Amino acid sequence: MPQNLWNDQEFAQLPDLDGLVYRSNLLGRDRAVVNIFGGNTSAKLLLTDHTGKQVRVLAVKASGSDILTIKERGFALLRLDEIDPLFEREAMTDEEMVAYLNRTAFETDRPRQSIETLLHAFVPGKHVDHTHPDAVISIACAPDAEAEARKVYGDRMAFVPYIRPGFTLSKWIGQKVVDNPNIECVVMGKHGLVTWAEDPKTCYENSIRIVGEAEEYVASARKGKRDFGDLKTQPLSKTERDA
Repeated sequence: MPQNLWNDQEFAQLPDLDGLVYRSNLLGRDRAVVNIFGGNTSAKLLLTDHTGKQVRVLAVKASGSDILTIKERGFALLRLDEIDPLFEREAMTDEEMVAYLNRTAFETDRPRQSIETLLHAFVPGKHVDHTHPDAVISIACAPDAEAEARKVYGDRMAFVPYIRPGFTLSKWIGQKVVDNPNIECVVMGKHGLVTWAEDPKTCYENSIRIVGEAEEYVASARKGKRDFGDLKTQPLSKTERDA
């Protein structure tokens, strides 16, 4: 079961970006929650630009970073006021999306944003976690994944079928959250989990709790069963193997 490692004393007085680093590193400490180089985290912040103007900024994990070891410079910073209008579009190619997002950089000397950046922008929550937990993926890869996920989360979740990461997946997820403001998470078919909150501690604790529910369900379903089923073919005897 994932452990809640949040420490209020460690988090206290951390600047916004360092608080995002703290939350991300905690998630990464359990590889059953976040696999190596997998998943991404974000926070919607208010930062001061070079002119002294306050700007709404999306801080999102950059491509190639590992959540366990990521530092402040591992996050891309993008201008949210320039990203928000994309939610009204019906479609966007990967090339169009990447080129557009590159032009929204708040600081141009940071690494490139994740391909799943718009997922974080379109989910209304101030803090968003996208993870690939083992237990959630085992449910999300089941033949009737949505029905299985409903056994765990009921009406507290939305489900989206598998589609390659990009604009369409991000729009689907964002629309689900907008249309269902009382849900706690989105389960992504054959992919992973999205959780969110208005403050970093609640976001982290939501992720840990929701993953824990999936782990409990999987453990209960496995009880008394072989992971790989029974033998279908009897093995050869030693004499036959040595012949």
